[in-house]
Amino acid sequence: MKKSLYTTTAIYIVLCLLSPVPFSHAESGKEIFQTKCGACHRSGGNAPDFSPVKYAEAQWKRFFEKNRHARRTDISDKISPSEMEKVKTYLMNHGADSDLPIAAGLFSN
Repeated sequence: MKKSLYTTTAIYIVLCLLSPVPFSHAESGKEIFQTKCGACHRSGGNAPDFSPVKYAEAQWKRFFEKNRHARRTDISDKISPSEMEKVKTYLMNHGADSDLPIAAGLFSN
């Protein structure tokens, strides 16, 4: 029994290490921002284009704390709380006053 468990565990570890794609790929804040937020916030969408540098870190923080997006459009059925947290972190980390500002819009590198 122990030998079988060790063999199964060893095979699993080898497969994890050799796999080119992680078994559970979590989207980054940037990916969520580009796909879910970008669906409305890009040319042809119903919301204006914007980039993380629209606000400084403290402004993004206030934006999310006050749930300002919900004032215009409720997106709770389109984005989960964990995804929203990732987007918030992405926007704050690349805001106007960050060390890595992103000003080129939704699809910058």
